[in-house]
Amino acid sequence: MTGLVLTAREAGGPPIDLTGVLPERLADGGVAALPVIRGRERVRLDELFELRDGGPSGTLILRPNGAVLDNVGAGMAAGEIVVEGHCGDNAGAGMRGGALLIEGDCGAFAAAEMAGGRLRVAGAAGDFLGAPLAGSPRGMRGGSVFVGRAGDRAGERMRRGLIAVQGDVGGWCGARMIAGSIVVGGEAGAGLGSAMRRGSILLARDPAEPTPGFADGGEHELLFLELMRRDLMAAGAWPMEFPPAGIRARRLIGDRTVGGLGELLVLSYT
Repeated sequence: MTGLVLTAREAGGPPIDLTGVLPERLADGGVAALPVIRGRERVRLDELFELRDGGPSGTLILRPNGAVLDNVGAGMAAGEIVVEGHCGDNAGAGMRGGALLIEGDCGAFAAAEMAGGRLRVAGAAGDFLGAPLAGSPRGMRGGSVFVGRAGDRAGERMRRGLIAVQGDVGGWCGARMIAGSIVVGGEAGAGLGSAMRRGSILLARDPAEPTPGFADGGEHELLFLELMRRDLMAAGAWPMEFPPAGIRARRLIGDRTVGGLGELLVLSYT
C-alpha cells in the first residue's frame, strides 16, 4: 500500500481546516469522502483536493498550491505528513506521535500542546510555537520541534520536550516555562524566560534585552551539552552559531521574581 498525495484544486479562498485528515486514516479507506471545513461550508475532501496514490506507505503528502491549510497534522499519532509548501495555523497542534515536515513556513500555534512526535519547519513558524491553545494553561509537553525561525511566545508554558530554532525568535520566548529545553541559534526578543519556573534555554550569545530576575551563576562545564549536541547534530538541527565542541556555558538563573530555578545557558567557544 502506498501513501496518498493531496493537491489543492484552487489557490486562495478561505482557509481549509484539515482536522482529522491524518495518515492513520489512510488504511480505513473512504478518505475521499472525509468531511472538511472551508470558511462556513462543510464539504468532502475530494471536492477541494485531487487525490492520487504516491509516496511511502503511511505517508500523506500535501500540495497546497496556494491554498491555506489549517490544522495540518493536528492530533496526529502515527505516520508522516509532508507539506510541499506553506501551511496555516495549528500545524501539529496536539500531536502525540508521527512526523510532520513542512517545507515552507507555517502560521501561529504550531505544535501547540504537542505531546509527542516530531515537527520540522524548514522556514519560519508564527507566534505561539509550542504554546497553549487559547484558554488552556498547558503548553508543549513532549516531542521535538525544529524550525528555521519563530515568532513571539515560542515555548510559553512549556512543560516537556525540545524546541530548536536555527535563527531568531521573537519576544517572550519561554515565558512561564515549567520544564523542557529551547535552543535559540540567533537573536531572542524582549522578555526571554520571563516568569519561567524551570527548564533550559540555550543561547549562542548574551540576550540583547536581558530579562530582570535572572542572576549570573558564572561559567560551568555541563555534560548534558555534549549529549544534546550529538542528538541535534544527528537531526541536522544544531545551530551554526553554536560551538562545534565543548561543554562550557555561562548560566543565568531565574526568573527569581517568581522563585524560578530555570536557566539561560550562553554557550562558549572557549
